[in-house]
Amino acid sequence: MTWLRLHLHALGEALRRLASQPVASALSILVLAVAIALPLVAAVALRSVGAATAHLDTDPHVNVYLALDASDDDVKRIGQALRNHPDAASVRFIPREQALAELKSTTHLAELLDTLDRNPLPHAYTVRVRTTDAPRIAKLREDWSALPKVDQVLADFEWSERLGRWVRFGDRALLGAWLLLGAAVALIVAHLIRLQVLTHREEIEVSQLVGATAADVRRPFLYHGLLQGLFAGAVALAAAGGVAAWASYELRALTPSYATELKVVFLPLMDSLAVALMAGGLGFLGAWSAVSRELRHFARPG
Repeated sequence: MTWLRLHLHALGEALRRLASQPVASALSILVLAVAIALPLVAAVALRSVGAATAHLDTDPHVNVYLALDASDDDVKRIGQALRNHPDAASVRFIPREQALAELKSTTHLAELLDTLDRNPLPHAYTVRVRTTDAPRIAKLREDWSALPKVDQVLADFEWSERLGRWVRFGDRALLGAWLLLGAAVALIVAHLIRLQVLTHREEIEVSQLVGATAADVRRPFLYHGLLQGLFAGAVALAAAGGVAAWASYELRALTPSYATELKVVFLPLMDSLAVALMAGGLGFLGAWSAVSRELRHFARPG
């Protein structure tokens, strides 16, 4: 119970110090929150891009679109030619009726498509190829475009593959930003707590003379740093949530103009809690470093 009482007293002292200087405390927390919010907003943007591109097919494939007047015999002949090609790993036929149904179910164009007199989409083949070599892909497109009743040949996986690589690069860059800004948060808290220690230097020295240990002196400052980090993490999450809500509202206004629905994906609850706890932990570490360093210069080092 003595241990609990000491910690409750230290927590109360930390809260009292924060409340005794509301403007300075608010500014300190705001500075920390900005440092934490920047990678948070970047993380939300990356999650949103990742969600939007998750359904993209990045496997090497080529889409072969037939002419609208292609007969059943033409469809069979073209399919056989595609299957016989040595670079074709698999061939999937997509009837025009299936393509229309998929377009209606995955876009906002269903009502418009229902008003059309006939199906405007052609039969198509999706061919999984065994290569991603650009010259070979170009040769495939040339060969298959020359087939009778083939209207267009597209190798549209390349851009989505590049986009996926950019998203993975963004994840690594974001990790670097987290590390750098995390170090900045710890250093800022260490500086702020150091100023607090210097302000209370005489009080600390007197308490040491009457028997206070380094742990007794350190405890309120550790709670001070922990609370600053937690409050800054909460403010950063609120700020990032506000930016995400605004971006989501703007994207909803744009969505009817595009075939793909765009969404902002915020961090899940557990990740948000982890961010707040991480911010508190950085504040704690910064406070520990600052107090430990300053106590070595006092009359009774810890």
